Amino acid sequence: MPSIHRWKSLALRLWRVALLALTVIAIRRSHSPAAVELTVDRVHDFFPAAAALTSQNGMQVVKDASGITLGHVMQTSPEADDIIGYSGPTNTLIALDARGKVLGLRILSSGDTTDHLAEVVRERAFFKQFTDKKAAELSNLQPHAVSGATLTSSAIAEGVLRRLGKSATTSLRFPDTITLDEVKKLEPRAAKLRESKAHPGSQEVLDEKGAVIALAVRTAPASDGTVGYKGPSDTFMLMDESGTTLRGIALRRSYDTEQYVGYVTGDAAFLKTFDGMTTEKIAHIDFNAAGVEGVSGATQTSYGVAEGIRVRAESLLHEEEVRSGWWQQIRWRWQDSGHVAILLAAFVMAFTPLRGRAWCRHLHHVLLVIYGGFIAGEMLSQGLLAGWATHGTPWRNAHGLVLLAAVALLGPVFTSKQLYCHHICPHGALQQLLVRRLPWQWSPSKALDKLMSKLPFVLLALVLFSVAWALPVNLNALEPFDAYLFRVAGWASILIAIGGLLMSLFTPLAYCRYGCPTGALFKLLRFTGDGDRFGVRDWLAALGVTFVLFLAPG
Repeated sequence: MPSIHRWKSLALRLWRVALLALTVIAIRRSHSPAAVELTVDRVHDFFPAAAALTSQNGMQVVKDASGITLGHVMQTSPEADDIIGYSGPTNTLIALDARGKVLGLRILSSGDTTDHLAEVVRERAFFKQFTDKKAAELSNLQPHAVSGATLTSSAIAEGVLRRLGKSATTSLRFPDTITLDEVKKLEPRAAKLRESKAHPGSQEVLDEKGAVIALAVRTAPASDGTVGYKGPSDTFMLMDESGTTLRGIALRRSYDTEQYVGYVTGDAAFLKTFDGMTTEKIAHIDFNAAGVEGVSGATQTSYGVAEGIRVRAESLLHEEEVRSGWWQQIRWRWQDSGHVAILLAAFVMAFTPLRGRAWCRHLHHVLLVIYGGFIAGEMLSQGLLAGWATHGTPWRNAHGLVLLAAVALLGPVFTSKQLYCHHICPHGALQQLLVRRLPWQWSPSKALDKLMSKLPFVLLALVLFSVAWALPVNLNALEPFDAYLFRVAGWASILIAIGGLLMSLFTPLAYCRYGCPTGALFKLLRFTGDGDRFGVRDWLAALGVTFVLFLAPG
């Protein structure tokens, strides 16, 4: 008999975890991120004389009434849709002048919280750090985040840098990509070209059997800023199949003087200068020490070509570093260390006798309020969890917060304890500190208590349906958690926070019991013990998820 109870208990817990997973799937199915359709009116702030937009190489060319190119615009979506801020990705417009320098940025749409986004928009210095720079100049930029909206601003910056990195594989001065005929001049076995995933902007060279025999690389746009005598040059670099050793070069096109270009292309010795060298050697080469000589009569032009090859070798090395491991994408923040410490403290308080000592509980609650609430300010909320369900989690930028959420969601299922509500939540801790501080207390009648206890579940249902049907509901305005960060807090959050705390003076944990939809979610998941059975809450939760899964648009 005990074994049967254990199997039933396990089945019930797995059912609730499966229901949570189905909820995420249902929400994800109802959302399909898409780039915003740009019109001339939307770029007038950057290009007052703009009259037309035409697509070219993954971006749009801005032209005036006479057809002269004024610059280019691009969006970070969909390339950066997987970069999650606090609760979702942000689609940013990037405007470039005719020279390829950033004129400015503008937020087009965002899945992040409105309060955090508003804080970023107010911080003009955040956007100015990108302006008047080319993509190559921004490759090593360490963007300054916005205080109070660190995750949101960091995600916007990462999205911009990624999009500019992709645009950096497309040259505005040399738009023509390498052709098969060009490759065959250096590699006669070439039968087909295929875009390289490992080296953006380059192409794998395939033989007739489909085997990769080389890598076709060009120096543009990395070399667009390298000027010889009068202008930059684009050089074709034939690499070995691993992309680590140069086999040969050929000058494709140049803005330099035609006569000087002719001298360079006619000097076979110069064109073989780098043959057999690795990208690492080329990237760190000292031309004088290596005995690299310029072409007689076209010294500046030839050195411009050589420098362009060196710069491109540097970028190839950087691409290799980026590919070296997914763990290098993880960014550890001081808040993540704090979240780990909070989790450890929560486990100590939940599973040791210390929870029975009043002084220890009070000290723990004070630390939660000060650090978790007013210093870190990263609390679980419906706005946060709904954003993650819609867009994905920020595992690269906020893995401590993601870990905290995982414990909060799975803890009630497998430990039968409300770890987050009782031992982690700063707002719950503040209410604990206010318990019975006044001599006069109010206890609702049993019927009223039962009715009021339903409100958090009603709010939870409202959240589910508003997210699935993309209703204009500000989820952060339903809860008080933003109030701890005064700079980003809306009035609704502040009023709910103050009202809930005042109520807690007269009725213990009033907000937790009668107003918190996030707490209601944890209650739905909680396994209360061997006496727990599949009940009304499970049926209603299953009905709601099924309704969204089959009827929500998507």
